[in-house]
Amino acid sequence: MRVIYDYASATTSASIKPVAPMGRTGETAIVVRIGRVGSETRLADDLPTAARVAPGDGATRTWNYRTSDEALARDRAVRGHENTHLSALGPYAASGILYDTATGAAGETLATGGRIAVDLAEVPGDPAATLRKARTVLSAAQAPGDPSAADLRVAARAYRLMQQAQAELGVELYA
Repeated sequence: MRVIYDYASATTSASIKPVAPMGRTGETAIVVRIGRVGSETRLADDLPTAARVAPGDGATRTWNYRTSDEALARDRAVRGHENTHLSALGPYAASGILYDTATGAAGETLATGGRIAVDLAEVPGDPAATLRKARTVLSAAQAPGDPSAADLRVAARAYRLMQQAQAELGVELYA
């Protein structure tokens, strides 16, 4: 995730357009717009304030801090996505949800990504149980409706496990 600072000067009527983040595709970027109001520099949005001491001049200035709506929306989406996986996995989740986090402007913890360890081991001596497990994991990997690349890799592994179990049982593959 990148933080992009958008500085608007007092003489400029339009703020600088945010630059698209470089690097990985699909990378999350938080744009922080900073403008000059009167004699103090602060975030352009009119939000609750927190007093800070500006370094060097000893004067107390008021700064406004706000986490972008995009970052908050990403946090909600990530948490919902991972909770959907966890609830669909049931007993085959090998861990709880592990979040990749960032700290928001007000100090809150925001989820930027997440993962859950999955038990994809074959059930020894019981191909029917292996088949049930593989079907559950496959369903859980596709549960959110917008599976990530990692979700699709887990789904592919579960499908292969399902094929092996069905071959052992002599059951016809279903679509």
